[in-house]
Amino acid sequence: MPKRSCPFGDGSPLQLKVHVGPRELSRGVFAERYSREVFERTKQLLFQGAQAYRDHIWGESCPIIHLPESLKPGLVGAPQATRGQMLIGPDGRLTRCQAQASEADAGLPGTAAIACSSCVRSVDGKAVCSQCYRALCGQCIYTCWGCGALACMLCGLAE
Repeated sequence: MPKRSCPFGDGSPLQLKVHVGPRELSRGVFAERYSREVFERTKQLLFQGAQAYRDHIWGESCPIIHLPESLKPGLVGAPQATRGQMLIGPDGRLTRCQAQASEADAGLPGTAAIACSSCVRSVDGKAVCSQCYRALCGQCIYTCWGCGALACMLCGLAE
């Protein structure tokens, strides 16, 4: 007995198994959504890594001399922010530094606050590192035990 003929004709596409990998996803229909997911995941990993590194460096047992509370609010100096610099806020979102925000959004409410260069909390005073002029919050102000100058986490390790 002969085989039956195909009822769909010659115009039907072949149904083969197709491997869909990251390359096909990044170039396909959902390319924008996939790129956004990769960006958010990368940003989250960087934020968590920075927090873990900071917590590891400055443990509870580190012998660091903090400034007295009476000296912290009266510090002078303004941070010299790099143009185009973005900071990771405490919630993991990217924010512009205050100098950049004031130039771009002149007088608009809701501008981004300056974040501490060590722990990315909002800066409560005008404290800056004496070596690199980065903004520091009240918990990240350290003094050099040799010269007594203000230092951030990175400059304190270098000296």
